[in-house]
Amino acid sequence: MGHQTVVYGSIEVFQSMDVLGADARTDEALMRLPEVDDWPFLARSMFSVTPPGYGPHGSYLYRVISFGASYKAVEWEWAEWLLKFERLLAMLDFTYARVHLETELVGNHTYRWNGHSDDHKKISPAHWQFSGGPRTFSD
Repeated sequence: MGHQTVVYGSIEVFQSMDVLGADARTDEALMRLPEVDDWPFLARSMFSVTPPGYGPHGSYLYRVISFGASYKAVEWEWAEWLLKFERLLAMLDFTYARVHLETELVGNHTYRWNGHSDDHKKISPAHWQFSGGPRTFSD
């Protein structure tokens, strides 16, 4: 038996009414995730997204992608998991993303990314604002 790690969070993505083609890019990016992935996995089944359009179904300004999974000590491959997650972010018109990492071995950490400028222009990953816990853990 190992140590459980829970990873969960959300990504706020623009809708097409604000950024042309954003809804299609969101849906396509999620569909491109593998159904089964290599360790540390980032699989399609981990993700759910609110439908596009303003209305009673949960999309006011942004569509919200929520995700979560339980792993066996993923913190030892955390840098690789973050890279996979950031590759997904690069395909999205996201404004804000947060990841919560809850571990038995290295404590709890929260990670945040800002992906757009104030005027709704997408910025390159090199210019994202990132804050949060460590990107790597060691034994």
